[in-house]
Amino acid sequence: MAVRMVCKIVLVSLLIAFQQSAFAQNKTIQGKVASVEDGKTVGLPGVNIIVQGTTKGTNSDVDGNYTLELAQNENSLTFSFIGYKTQTVIVGNQSVIDVTLETDAETLEEVVVVGYGVQRKSDLTGSIGSVRGSDLTKIPSFSAEQALQGKIAGVQVASPSGAPGSAPVIRIRGVGTLNNSSPIFVVDGVILDDITFLNSGDIQSMEVLKDASATAIYGSRGSNGVIIVTTKSGKKGEGVQVSVSSEYSLQRLSKQINLLTGEEFAKVVNVLTPGTFNNTSIVPSTNWQDQIFTNWVPIQNHQASVSGSSGKYSFYFGASYFKQDGIISKSGYDRVSIKLNNTYTISKSVKVGNNLTIAPDNRQNAADVVPIAYRGWPTSVPYRADGAFAEVRGAGNPLAANEFNNSSSQRFRAVGNAYIDVSFFKNFLFKSSFGFDLSYGKTKSYTPAFFVSPTQENLTSDLGVSTDENKTWLWENTINYNKTFNKHKLNALAGFTLQKTTSEFLSGSVQNLIGTDPSLWYLNAGETLTGTQRVGNGGSISTLASYLFRTNYSYQDKYLLTVSARIDGSSKFGKSNLYGTYPSLAVGWNVLNESFMPTSRILSNVKLRASWGIVGNEKINGDSRFSLVANSQNAVFGLVEQVQQGATLGSTAQPNLRWESTTQTDIGLELGFWDDKLTAELDYYSRVTDDILVGLATPGHVGNGAFVRVITNAASVLNRGVELTLAWNDQIGQVKYKIGGVASSVHNEVLNLGASSGSDSFISAGDLGNGQLVTRTQVGKPIGSFYGYQVIGIFQNQTELDTSPKLSEQAVGDLRYADNKKDGVINADDRTYIGSPIPSFIFGFNTEFSYKSFDLSLDFQGQSGNKIYNGKMAVRPDLYNFEARVKDYWRGEGTSNTEPRPTAGGVNYEQSTYFIEDGSYLRLRNIRIGYNFPASLTKKLGLTNARAYLSGTNIFTLTNYSGFTPEIGGSDGFSSGIDLGIYPITAVYSVGVNVTF
Repeated sequence: MAVRMVCKIVLVSLLIAFQQSAFAQNKTIQGKVASVEDGKTVGLPGVNIIVQGTTKGTNSDVDGNYTLELAQNENSLTFSFIGYKTQTVIVGNQSVIDVTLETDAETLEEVVVVGYGVQRKSDLTGSIGSVRGSDLTKIPSFSAEQALQGKIAGVQVASPSGAPGSAPVIRIRGVGTLNNSSPIFVVDGVILDDITFLNSGDIQSMEVLKDASATAIYGSRGSNGVIIVTTKSGKKGEGVQVSVSSEYSLQRLSKQINLLTGEEFAKVVNVLTPGTFNNTSIVPSTNWQDQIFTNWVPIQNHQASVSGSSGKYSFYFGASYFKQDGIISKSGYDRVSIKLNNTYTISKSVKVGNNLTIAPDNRQNAADVVPIAYRGWPTSVPYRADGAFAEVRGAGNPLAANEFNNSSSQRFRAVGNAYIDVSFFKNFLFKSSFGFDLSYGKTKSYTPAFFVSPTQENLTSDLGVSTDENKTWLWENTINYNKTFNKHKLNALAGFTLQKTTSEFLSGSVQNLIGTDPSLWYLNAGETLTGTQRVGNGGSISTLASYLFRTNYSYQDKYLLTVSARIDGSSKFGKSNLYGTYPSLAVGWNVLNESFMPTSRILSNVKLRASWGIVGNEKINGDSRFSLVANSQNAVFGLVEQVQQGATLGSTAQPNLRWESTTQTDIGLELGFWDDKLTAELDYYSRVTDDILVGLATPGHVGNGAFVRVITNAASVLNRGVELTLAWNDQIGQVKYKIGGVASSVHNEVLNLGASSGSDSFISAGDLGNGQLVTRTQVGKPIGSFYGYQVIGIFQNQTELDTSPKLSEQAVGDLRYADNKKDGVINADDRTYIGSPIPSFIFGFNTEFSYKSFDLSLDFQGQSGNKIYNGKMAVRPDLYNFEARVKDYWRGEGTSNTEPRPTAGGVNYEQSTYFIEDGSYLRLRNIRIGYNFPASLTKKLGLTNARAYLSGTNIFTLTNYSGFTPEIGGSDGFSSGIDLGIYPITAVYSVGVNVTF
């Protein structure tokens, strides 16, 4: 019995010890994670709480509360949240651990905005470039898009005009379609086609989504890239902050075109028509560029904003005024922009908010006087003795052309959204957002009756008035699931969206107004006789319904996976192809997180990623699937000859049109060295756009090949290239500096122009205005390639002319064209590819330095491999002035083999390499020197900080191009790179001040 009793006691003791040991091995910890806002403690939802040394963890709930069970050997917790400093806490004997996290600006910069959410940079599987809001304000421009030049690899920004209020043309990874190649913009969740209404100072950041993994969530609108714009909001914990900035700039023409002086022109004209000028040394010499351009004209940009956060409420309010006068009189632009962003936390799980921008603007449009000034005879004078405009031989008097032009436009635009966020079941977030884009515009153009010369007159006054309105609403609903468990992180998104866009215009015109005063510039003040009044009215409606899905998964922060898809249905397509599906798949590998990687003081990041996906292009004319009629095909015939109204079959389409689709593959490598002091990002991409809508010519038996085009899915285009981004960020003593650069190559090639087309299929375009089409899009070449004769010299003598292939009109001293067909005859078949307007290489590099209170930044940007067609020099229906190169014209055998004898038209003005120039350039885009006033002074003035700066934009450009600027953009791929005399881009010198209190 004693033995039994002892055994029982031992057994019970062991059980008790075991039970106590078991309980000792597990411990439950609970607490709350919060941040401080305006002195108040606010719970933080979604904070990652990880047991240090393991992958075990949890997330805080909507109030910041958490519960976690620890084993006996687990004694340390790590709290991390995007935008806040990570904290590690020793558990010890504590069972309740409350933590307050501090905001971390450096961590915030590591967060990247993606479609319908944000991600840590280390978790990204797609190719995305970012620009800080502070970089966007460096360029004194009404449009923030201009600031992207030279900042992000693979992004080309070009200006089709330097006129105030002219928007730039943006191409991401080349020109991918024969239709609209512009990216879409997403401003605080609202999908738009442009951001010209937005003030740069209201922008927090811009992200450019380039590969299919990043853009597929936007489906049919993602093929040309996506630019996400995040505007400013009240920052937690900073209280109320007031910022005021003011900038004043002066513009000047940075370069003139080198034209012949009066004496030089007179000598050339005497060669053409001997005796025109009796004494060339005493003729007038008018520089028409000096006449039409005014230097040191101002730009003003003023802004004030108030932001803050108070408990459950945060806000941002900004108001700005931008005004730019043009270097050509009667050109200018001004805009007022009002920005209001609010968020309000209603309860633990519900938050509402709104984003709103209101922007009325005014634009004054100068006459197109640059080509007129370019062509005007320098031997003419601007004014007669009585002060009236003088007749100017050539294209007319440019001063008169602008004086009698009165064209202006006004637009009111409102863009915004209202949204609600609802958290439920701890890991779910539902968001519903209703966005809108409302635009109302009015344009008025008045030309009085005037007489300058028989070739420059207007017999009756003319008035044209037009109005337009565009309305878009967008309703988006998404559910997001976010969960961290053990070694896994999962973020899933699903959504449904609806969008509708309507537009309408109304236009009218009259003649013979009863007076010239602006108070009479109304249609009712004109002549009401039949035939002198015109009216037009039209509109369009399109709708879009979408389903979207995305899953981001990571394992141990090493292996990353992103799967996304979007299904879009558009009213622009027929019932048989109403919907398009756009999937993508991407993987990433954070190599440095692998256990087999040795600890290195050099390497701080090694990441591989790859993506594949299909995206679409919904930017087509909604009428493309309908047959159209070409009206106004009138002719004079009949027994009693009179004008007969006529019409014919116009462009026609197939009802089974499909979506354009772009398949893109991207392979990327990201590297970091020495704690990311040096970072590098390298991408290779290949994107092929299929089923591009194109108008194909019809067979001759249709009877009207000039008008009949069948709109069909016929073309394919390839873009591929390599992108490189480098940055070095360091500090030596009190000197902080950053050096960065981007570079990218682009190979553009048309793969197909029809199912059965071969290399002979092509589309001619690029009209110079005189009937010459100087671009040809054909298989095997880039879109919109220049097409013409190859100049191989000049006919030096009669023997050479007689024994060489030539055009029938050619003479000694004329350009000599290559016989590419080798048949002994020069004709249109000898024309060939003579260059591409698409640059093969674009680049930019920038530097930033700061020492104590001073800072300096320089931004450079450029491109190479592209050609420009000097169309203004090629258009010669009359005798115009010449560029200075003509001074070296051929005067006899051996005198020149590059400049032909002077002619006012004819065979020397056929499209050829004579008019092709190199479009490569390197530009100092911006230089800025700033000074931050010392805290001792700002504190006395009641300011948080104050800064003053001087800057220069477009100060110099290194280029061989003879025109005003080598930056020749185009609204479409067919006409890009053709210079017909654009409004010049100016050099700008600025002074500004920023104050915060």
